[in-house]
Amino acid sequence: MPHGIWPSGDGRRAYVGLENEDKVAAIDTLKNEVIATSPVGQAPQALVYVPDAVPAASGAANSATSNLQPLGVAGQSAQLWLAPPGAKKEQKAPTSVSLSDQGLVQVLEAAVTGLEPGKPYLLAVATEPSGTGALEPLQGFMTNPAGAAIVNAIGPIRQVVRGEDKIPRRYLVILPGTPDNHGAAVQVQRE
Repeated sequence: MPHGIWPSGDGRRAYVGLENEDKVAAIDTLKNEVIATSPVGQAPQALVYVPDAVPAASGAANSATSNLQPLGVAGQSAQLWLAPPGAKKEQKAPTSVSLSDQGLVQVLEAAVTGLEPGKPYLLAVATEPSGTGALEPLQGFMTNPAGAAIVNAIGPIRQVVRGEDKIPRRYLVILPGTPDNHGAAVQVQRE
């Protein structure tokens, strides 16, 4: 989910905020390839590049970097991928999930693709990696004409899908339908 494409002053680089990776990518425009990434915090939505804004990171009290602080909890995020059940590991997973820490809870943002257009779906956590067992619905959504959607949810999701803090592990899944009437999982969390 790129946001805020901004060119360098000489046009040799383009900088792009990567919302689901909590990073900025630097792209060499002549080679059309990513040459570096830098962590920037939670879900960048916009980007402005200012040449020589901080010519030297001196660390002096009067420098442009003197008021910068570590990101702390806001810099902690997790990336997860969902793919059709039985998909081979070398196949690209169609759905990326970013979990950005807010302290005790995380903001989940899923860039969902690969589903049927214009249909209702359910993002849930399941007790089994196959998407079976007990389900806990997180968010219902409708796909767009391309079979995609952006899905958001808030809660202690990272702890649940990683089995942290002695919480029984569960798995993110996408199922067709609604919480009350759904089919079998069409995408499951990839290990």
